[in-house]
Amino acid sequence: MYITRLETGSVLYGKLPKGCELCQRGLKSVIFVTGLCPASCFYCPISLDRRKDVTFINERKISNIKEILVEVIRSASLGVSLTGGDPLARPDKTLRIINLLKNYFGAKFHIHLYTSGINLSLRILKKLENAGLDEIRIHPTTEYIFKKLPVLVKDTSINLGIEIPMLPGTVNKTFNNIKFFEKIGVKFVNLNELEFSETNAVALLERGYTMNENYISVRNSKEDAIDVIKLAAKEQLEISIHFCPIEVKDRYQTSLRLFRRANVVSSIFHKITDEGTIIMVEVKSSKDLLRHIPTGLIIKKSKNTYITSIDYIDYIKKIDNKAEFFILEKLASHDKLLVEKIKID
Repeated sequence: MYITRLETGSVLYGKLPKGCELCQRGLKSVIFVTGLCPASCFYCPISLDRRKDVTFINERKISNIKEILVEVIRSASLGVSLTGGDPLARPDKTLRIINLLKNYFGAKFHIHLYTSGINLSLRILKKLENAGLDEIRIHPTTEYIFKKLPVLVKDTSINLGIEIPMLPGTVNKTFNNIKFFEKIGVKFVNLNELEFSETNAVALLERGYTMNENYISVRNSKEDAIDVIKLAAKEQLEISIHFCPIEVKDRYQTSLRLFRRANVVSSIFHKITDEGTIIMVEVKSSKDLLRHIPTGLIIKKSKNTYITSIDYIDYIKKIDNKAEFFILEKLASHDKLLVEKIKID
């Protein structure tokens, strides 16, 4: 086993977990099962409006789990990640979601789950296994979880790994824990770059952590994670270790997923950018443009406002030299968030 640096910025020792591989290619949708969580980690970055029993898939809030199927199809996803909060704070809902997806998309549809492990028992693990869960990542926060890990690892066919944030100044402790994980048969460890957010900033600063120049990551989290990986390579450990920088989420996981979604949901008059946004033109005209542009290539938004392709700007100018044009750039997400609106001559 050796160390590799992936194009996404990840640093890998060994083999990349299947769930991470699909995420980094934009092939997974993210299901936020619930904001409830029995742990109380000071570094939790989850926003306050999500720290309750709500469910999202990607950027879309849902009230019925069947809505998940629509979003997965529109995102052309080959799998999902179940996260929160802690999905096992609502085990029945989590199992319903897994069963729904496996029954609809089949056994090859890849599902991985992140949990604090507090509510994870052999009984629940067996239910997850029978439902078809492919991969589980445990974030052990107490000695009790460490003690029950050997039994959990031994009695499941689910690909079981550990996922933790890399706290600066804990290189030796983290490395020793990884050696324990290897000994009991854990398949992989994910070290995530520690994130600054509105909800955890005060707690991080109080503990002496400082912010990098990008204003989203904690200084030395990346460097210490790489040091841990170097120690693993030096001692030739047989457990895979993956360091995932924060930038992977926005630059690859999300943007590639939105690009795939854009190709599914866009209209014929949309232009799709490499970043997964959709470009179109808004036209304000007193003329009836529906009479001049073929059906399907233009829509009427209101009395004097139309949406069409930027390719029709010069043509419309010949019809109405007083028309106003605005270039719209929107995300391909469910809410079609407006990224930019620019008036052009």
